[in-house]
Amino acid sequence: MHMPVTSVTKRNVLLVVGLAVFIDMFIYGLIVPILPTYAISLGISQTEIGLLFSSYAITLFIATPILGMISDRIGRKTPLLFGLIGLAVTTLLFTFATSFWMLVLARSLQGIAAAATWTAGLALLAEVHPEAERGKVMGLALSGQAAGTLLGPTIGGWLFEWGGYQLPFLVAVALALLDGIMRITLLKNVPDSHSEASPSPIFVIRNIPLLIIAGVVMIGAAIPTVLEPTLPIHLSQVFGASPGVIGLLFAVPTISYGLFAPLIGTLSTNIGHKKMITLGIILVALVLPLHAIANGLWLITGLLALLGVGIGMILAPSLPKMTQLSHESGHHSLGLTFALFNTAYSLGMMLGPLGASILTDTSSITFAYAVVSLFLLFYLLVLRRLK
Repeated sequence: MHMPVTSVTKRNVLLVVGLAVFIDMFIYGLIVPILPTYAISLGISQTEIGLLFSSYAITLFIATPILGMISDRIGRKTPLLFGLIGLAVTTLLFTFATSFWMLVLARSLQGIAAAATWTAGLALLAEVHPEAERGKVMGLALSGQAAGTLLGPTIGGWLFEWGGYQLPFLVAVALALLDGIMRITLLKNVPDSHSEASPSPIFVIRNIPLLIIAGVVMIGAAIPTVLEPTLPIHLSQVFGASPGVIGLLFAVPTISYGLFAPLIGTLSTNIGHKKMITLGIILVALVLPLHAIANGLWLITGLLALLGVGIGMILAPSLPKMTQLSHESGHHSLGLTFALFNTAYSLGMMLGPLGASILTDTSSITFAYAVVSLFLLFYLLVLRRLK
């Protein structure tokens, strides 16, 4: 049910949710250049480092449906604060962690905090904006995700070199406190929505259109992770690219994604979310294989920029489309609906690098990217079932 809200309320919710998403992804990325070095200093094996990094996606996957039902039952603002508390505890644990299992616990809590922030935050954002505005505002929120993903590793690496292991996390504590103050003050007068009888997750499983969009979200989340374990090695072996150059190249799709997401959100409202998603899948399917056969770094830079736009065209319309489908089904369980978004996103993050690595090991990077593109084109047949 749409809540009567003012333009100031809408702006405050967008600011809080956008900042929450930014800080969550910023802190997620902050530790990327720090953890491997620190983990090795603790005598942790490569396999244990892999477990450490995957623990975030695992707890995100497990906690998301639970927190989605909780936010439907008790409202959105309380889970948002729970997310803040989890983030603060996570940051403090990272700051003073002296063992492998403390690091795993911290990373796992971060996944739970992200589940609370994303599920409740996106649901609240959808509730205070009418359908005509959702594409634009959710595109803006996803720009916060892109900015956090881009700035986190860069600033984390600088702070680590400048002030040692603890400094990045002390900065993160300050950001979490700022986030908490804004959540408490700006959301104080925002009306909350809850249901005494949150529907069963079976409602989502039986809703074929919602599952189709969940597949779209998995694709959008998987594409960047397809590149992560495969493209850096290719760039190093074929072009002699240094780690610094590779890092800059990987910033390109994130920048283009963040820049174009708000525009894509607005356009998808005008031309239709399904049509925008279809165009995005076609663009990614055409561009992805070219990364493996491109003959210069400048060409790869352009392809990465196009890939970022394509990912935005896939993900940005998915959020408002999920909201629309949830309302059309007669259920207003947006917490559970966006829990599906988080679950699908975490699955994409897990399956993307695994599938790409196996295909590359089996044959080549060209074969791997071609297979992924063929799967994307096949999914267009599934997408046709969506109204």
